[in-house]
Amino acid sequence: MEVLQVTRYPLHGRVQVALPGHAVLSGHAVDISVSGICILLEDQIPLNVVYSIRFEMPIRGAIHVITAQAESIYGVFASGGGVRVGLTFRDNNPQRTELIKSLGGKKPMVDNPDKDQEHASGR
Repeated sequence: MEVLQVTRYPLHGRVQVALPGHAVLSGHAVDISVSGICILLEDQIPLNVVYSIRFEMPIRGAIHVITAQAESIYGVFASGGGVRVGLTFRDNNPQRTELIKSLGGKKPMVDNPDKDQEHASGR
């Protein structure tokens, strides 16, 4: 089986996830790729649901606020508490893609298929 390798970059910024019924969960970004984002929330959210998300991307001293439609594809308990949630972007946003690519100066994190099987699904 061929495993897709995506370049992920560390990302530290606030994240908001809009739940059905107008509730909003707050969390923090862990890492990002052109195809999706990993965030840390206090509680698990339902999987395979498309959410409106908003997150901060600090780039060269400026904070860019990005909104996107993203589907939750995995959730795992984090060792330090909370839940790491992987979301894959469902909308095409060239500006977001260019901002993520501009993170190329940061040390990339390459998926390790032996460590995280859930990343093999394209995130």
